[in-house]
Amino acid sequence: MKIHIVTSYLSMLARHSCYVAMSLGCLASPLAAQEKASPMTASAPSYKVGDTWTIIQRRTDAEPGTPYVLTVVAVTGARTTLSASWNGGPLKEIDFNNQGNMTREAGGATYEPSDESLNFPMTVGKTWNFHHVQHSIGGTLDVSGSDEIVAFERVQVAAGSFEAFKIVSHGINAKQHVERLSSIPFTRTYWYAPIVKKVIKSDYTLYLKPAFTQKSELSAFSLAP
Repeated sequence: MKIHIVTSYLSMLARHSCYVAMSLGCLASPLAAQEKASPMTASAPSYKVGDTWTIIQRRTDAEPGTPYVLTVVAVTGARTTLSASWNGGPLKEIDFNNQGNMTREAGGATYEPSDESLNFPMTVGKTWNFHHVQHSIGGTLDVSGSDEIVAFERVQVAAGSFEAFKIVSHGINAKQHVERLSSIPFTRTYWYAPIVKKVIKSDYTLYLKPAFTQKSELSAFSLAP
């Protein structure tokens, strides 16, 4: 039974890593020069059709990671729709709400009300609690915890060097199995760069036995004029 539980969580983690990717960015060369800005606050991103990001996703100590490409294809007042391609595969669609948080994954999983990774306006010292339910073909995952913006700092990733808000998240993944409810804690540290409109780096650890860690980072991006 323990093997089934771990397998179930790793399956959920694969889907979770997709939403981490959604939060990250894509395609084209890095900005030649970044504005020297240290905002006290940051508002929700204003996406444009054609904005594109590439993330190296699911990187572990044993695996180099896989490219994940996101491109904005439609923007309304309440929703942004993006096309998503995993390692050059067929295009699928995902949805963000007007705060830049994912509500639907490329694989069809949904988040109610959203994945709640971002909370605007952003400012150092801000905290918030989150609680959402993820529905997928693998079952239902109840996710809850708290986030804190702990710093605004320069971060180096494959796409370049950017000023970003550092956010630390502590939470619990709860899944109902036939025999019992299992709850596994996780931590996630991630950096949101306003100039890129995305999370540019993410370190996620799920405290299985042994602990399982995945890392993601922005490798390239292009923003529509």
